[in-house]
Amino acid sequence: MILIVKGKGYKNLIRKVVAMTLLVTMFSFYYIHMSNKFKEEKQKLETELLLKNEILENKKKLKSKVNRLVYNEAEQIVDLIGQKHIQSIKIKNDRLIIVCDWDTDIEPLFIRYGVMALVKSTPENIKIAIELKFIVESRYEV
Repeated sequence: MILIVKGKGYKNLIRKVVAMTLLVTMFSFYYIHMSNKFKEEKQKLETELLLKNEILENKKKLKSKVNRLVYNEAEQIVDLIGQKHIQSIKIKNDRLIIVCDWDTDIEPLFIRYGVMALVKSTPENIKIAIELKFIVESRYEV
């Protein structure tokens, strides 16, 4: 908006004042509009961030519960078989793998897990694999 006023009358002074007040009010309304828009966007981002943080906290809690559940299950397996017969316990490829002596009685594991316990017997040791999915589903309702 360009306003050129020539002359020195009071009408010209009024035009200048009106033009300046319109210009100032226009910029002030634009400033108010944009500040409200930024406040709304900031509130949206804050709520989204809070939701994401809650989801992450829930995932962490669930992960810690599942880890504790698997650890407790491994302890129970050690109690069933006997600690002196177990060579190692590992978690590999979503399976709990128990390596125990060849002469170990693994009947309690068959009773507890049934066909879900995959067994491989070699002359040196017995390897038992139990899927973590089965352990979690049977012990914890997700």
